[in-house]
Amino acid sequence: MRKIFVGLVFLIVLFGMGVLIPDDGQTEQMEPSEFSQGVEYSLLMSREDKVCKHMLTLFNQDLAKFGTEKYNEHEEFRSIGWKKETITRMEGDREVTDFVEAAHVDINNDGMRDLVFRSTDFLGGYEVQWLNIFPGRSPSEKRWSRMEILHSPGRISDGGYFLDKGLPAVKKKKLMQIPPMAIIARLELFRSEGATYVGMRPLYELVAGTDSAVELSRVYVITKYREGKYGSDPDTGKNETGKRDDICYLKIHTKPFIPGGQ
Repeated sequence: MRKIFVGLVFLIVLFGMGVLIPDDGQTEQMEPSEFSQGVEYSLLMSREDKVCKHMLTLFNQDLAKFGTEKYNEHEEFRSIGWKKETITRMEGDREVTDFVEAAHVDINNDGMRDLVFRSTDFLGGYEVQWLNIFPGRSPSEKRWSRMEILHSPGRISDGGYFLDKGLPAVKKKKLMQIPPMAIIARLELFRSEGATYVGMRPLYELVAGTDSAVELSRVYVITKYREGKYGSDPDTGKNETGKRDDICYLKIHTKPFIPGGQ
């Protein structure tokens, strides 16, 4: 059910934006040599220059070298210590096992470590993720159920994420405007300057064209999560508002993709 929901959310948003997706709703994973034809980040908004400029440099170096972001190559991301955890879920009347990632990390920067679960689905061969957060909770030997995790006190989901319009964009020769929202997909925690940040990566591989609406899938958000829930509730479908401090918006620039680099 979750996979269907995730797919519908992204397809509704992407088709509504006029994004170009192959007729079968799938897209092939680009090879690094193809991917690095012209993808790079620029700084759209910064509240902590040291962190924002460091991550900007790190991601652009990855793109130049590997053609994609290589999170596991960097201590900032490895320090989170994700571990695979077995959970249970219901498949009709039958209980089956499934897997999520778990980390014990101070995600809200209040001085106490929290239990964070990360679940992953796929859209067009690309990862879409959501985080379920249990503030102040320690890992235990118990086997969690999917339902318990979904009803966590804190959550960050893939999908639409409203951006902070009260923040000024970085001044350039031509002012870059901050769009009203970002369409986020992959969620990566990292540690820098003694704090925990959440990196929210869009599926910019699935967008094409120059329409202004496409900009929603070309903003990488770095935020400090504080509390509450973001994204659609699994029971009600309503968007919920938590508290966070958005630190950086990185703008993704892509050149038209030419198969074979021709």
